[in-house]
Amino acid sequence: MEKEIVEGKTIQINTIRDDWALALMSQGVIVKLSVGRWRGFSKITPELLGLKFCNEEGFAFSKKYLDLGRQRLLPIEVAQEIDVVEIRARSNLEIYSFDTVWGRFVPFTAFNEWESSNNIIRNDFLKQGKVLGERYDSIVSAVKDEYRKMAKDVWLRMYPDDKGGATEAFIENFVLNIAEKIPSKEKIVESFKYSSTFFIIPMPSFVADNIAQAEKIRRDDEVAAFESELEKQTKTRIKEEYVKRKKELIDGFLESTVVSMRKYVSELCSSVLMSIGRNGRSKITVSHVSRLKDMIKKIKFLNFYNDKEISDLIKDLGIEVDKIKGEIDEPKVVDKLKEIVEIGEKEYCPSNFNPSISALEL
Repeated sequence: MEKEIVEGKTIQINTIRDDWALALMSQGVIVKLSVGRWRGFSKITPELLGLKFCNEEGFAFSKKYLDLGRQRLLPIEVAQEIDVVEIRARSNLEIYSFDTVWGRFVPFTAFNEWESSNNIIRNDFLKQGKVLGERYDSIVSAVKDEYRKMAKDVWLRMYPDDKGGATEAFIENFVLNIAEKIPSKEKIVESFKYSSTFFIIPMPSFVADNIAQAEKIRRDDEVAAFESELEKQTKTRIKEEYVKRKKELIDGFLESTVVSMRKYVSELCSSVLMSIGRNGRSKITVSHVSRLKDMIKKIKFLNFYNDKEISDLIKDLGIEVDKIKGEIDEPKVVDKLKEIVEIGEKEYCPSNFNPSISALEL
């Protein structure tokens, strides 16, 4: 009897946990960030390097099995300027989201902050495309100048016994072949695309519709005794697959959000504690304060599941790290960090959760 009661409680806890997870899934959106442009690369061919093959077999082999890599068609400093903006876009999304099986999940608590920064980055990225168009002629000229050097090296490889050096005709032809790989100014500018799309996690409706369907199948199995055994088994497998899929996706969502957040907080606070106590210094530096402020800001937006234990401790920690240098109560900060590490390592379970009022209607 006692075992049945324990099992009953376990089933009830699991049901509440599943309902809670489904409610959390509706408290944010999946954001798909699409950032595209002409990358300024082209495939390296044997001709570019001045490589020759003794026969057709060698040439055919090289095409099938040799990858010589890529060549740049943009000056590296220009490419890096664009890369920096693109990295900002993806990093910004990472700051305000969780990485789930569906993609980056942005809670509504963080959405406005993410979108505001994203709009600024989008404008900066598209501006990079326009600037590239304005600098097009000088960029192509710079690329040609660099590949003139390469042309001379290729000539020496192809004609090692020729002491006269590369002819101007060879150099011009070599450089022309490179320049032809660079798209027109208009096409390069048009290639800069930046878009964000949002959608609600399909999991709640998936579970609601298909678990209901699974239950109907179970009842039909009991009623329709005349159906073939094979059909019964197939329907049972479908029902089991729905239930299994629900568990996998719910567990995966909680692992990527709630568990991920607590792990992040615990590991960062633990790292700061180790750094503070390194070499017996027990000193809180500007770097420590900066890392903790970044963490507090991130948790403020991503704590969409209302983890009160963590948020209360973070609030107390924030009061201390916001003080001016020299007034921070270092022992208190260390104590708070230890408490956060300890709590962050524990599994979080919601208290007083009511699925009927916790799901967010859109």
